This record gives sequence, C-alpha cells and structure tokens, in this order.
Amino acid sequence: MYRLLLFLRRIFVPVIFLLLEGVALHYYASSTVHSRARLLGLSDAVMGGVYGSIAGTEHYMSLGRTNRMLEERVATLENELSVYRAGSRAAELDSLSARVQLPHRYVAGRVVRNSTGKRENYIMVDRGTRDGVERGMAVVSPEGYMAGYVEDVSERNAICVSVLNTTFRASGLVTGTGHFGSISWPATNVRTVRLSEVPKYASIARGDTITTSGYSFYFPEGVHIGTIEKFVENEATVSWDIDVRLAVDMAALDVVLLVKNPEVYERIKLEEEVLGTTPE
Repeated sequence: MYRLLLFLRRIFVPVIFLLLEGVALHYYASSTVHSRARLLGLSDAVMGGVYGSIAGTEHYMSLGRTNRMLEERVATLENELSVYRAGSRAAELDSLSARVQLPHRYVAGRVVRNSTGKRENYIMVDRGTRDGVERGMAVVSPEGYMAGYVEDVSERNAICVSVLNTTFRASGLVTGTGHFGSISWPATNVRTVRLSEVPKYASIARGDTITTSGYSFYFPEGVHIGTIEKFVENEATVSWDIDVRLAVDMAALDVVLLVKNPEVYERIKLEEEVLGTTPE
C-alpha cells in the first residue's frame, strides 16, 4: 500500500498536467471551426506518420521473403533462358550448315576457346564424336576460309590446331599458275602466314589469291587461304618466301565448319607408317 501511494505521488503531477492539457484541447477544439480543422489536420499528420512508420517496418521485415522470391524467379528465368539459348544456337548452326555448300561432309560448331598470342595456338569447338567429328577434319570459317584442323576429339569437344601455330602445315597453291608450296606460320604476325618453296621462276604478284592445293591431307582442294602481301627471294632454296595475308580474322573467329576429307585418314596413316613424316 505504501509503495502504491509513493507511485501515485510520483505520477500525480504528470497525470494532472495531461488531464489539464486534454481539457484545454477540448475547449480549444470546440471554440471555432478553424481550431477544429487545425487539430484534425495535426491529428491526421501524426497518425499518418505512425501508420507510415508501421508500414515501413512491415515492409522492411518482409524484404527477406521478397528477396528469396525474386532469387527463385531469377533462377527460373535463367534456366529458361539457357534452354532458349541452347536451342537458338543449335538452330543457328543448323541454318549455317544448310546454307553452306561444300563437296565434303562437314559439321558446324561454335568456338568456345581460342588463342592468338602464343607460338602454338589452338581452337576448341563445342562438337565431338557424338556429332560426327573426327581427328584430321579441316577447320574453315563460315565463309570457307582456312582456319586449322582437328588434332584431337572427345565426345563433346574438339581441339584444333590453329593456322596460327608454328607446327601448322598445309599445301598452298598460287591460283592460276599451277605452282604450289608449303604453308606455315612464322609467328611474326597474326594476320599473315608464309608460303615457301614456290619456284623462283613462278610468275607471282602482290594480290594474287592463294588456295589449298590438291596435295593437302586435311584440306579439300580450293579452300581460300588469302592473298599475297609481299614476297622475297630465298637464296638458299632458289624459291620465293611469300607472305600471305589471311582471309580469316582468327581473333574474331566465332563459328567454324569442320570438313571431312573422305580419303584423308588412309593417306595420313600411309605417310606416317611408310615415310615417318607429318602430313600437310
């Protein structure tokens, strides 16, 4: 009882103050229409602030659930998009295969890895044995320009020797002359390869077209390589060393065609077994 009296004594003054404030506000509100309007406006502002704070708190508390819902939705959309992309890519490659007319069997593929800054550069393509890809298939651009050949193949991917590889070899022909030589990459410029062993008496000029000859193991005859940029005499072999500007931009290679020469495997096996050399 004593504690209750002490408590009432402690709050007596604040309670009386609040009661008097309430009475004063009541008389003020009842005095004129203007005063009532002001009090109603003040009351609405205070209550609006309270309700806004409550709503903001509820919204903040629900952010975790909302984020989880958004993450689930994004994951669903990403899965749907990946399926769409795969289908679109397959349709694009099928369309490319339908447009390109080559005399040999071929498979369209997309480049998933490519390098141009090394001495031995390689290309990885997203096609493998399940798609009919085999070792020794030529690699050309969608326009039919020489780009490399398949070195090794797994079920889903193929590793290809790029034309920008110091081990790369092919047989090149100076169109219209009947003279041919060996194509290699001297690792000096990513836009040019070297055509050597062309006889000095061959009539050549800057701008002449270079294609693959019928002596290439990996490449069918007539695959476009590039054009002559410059040439100098090789005194040691009495032949021309010709710089050929590549028709294909290897740094921008995105889609390729893998071309199979039906007779290549028998030729490669025979040359490796009998001559012990690497075919071009």
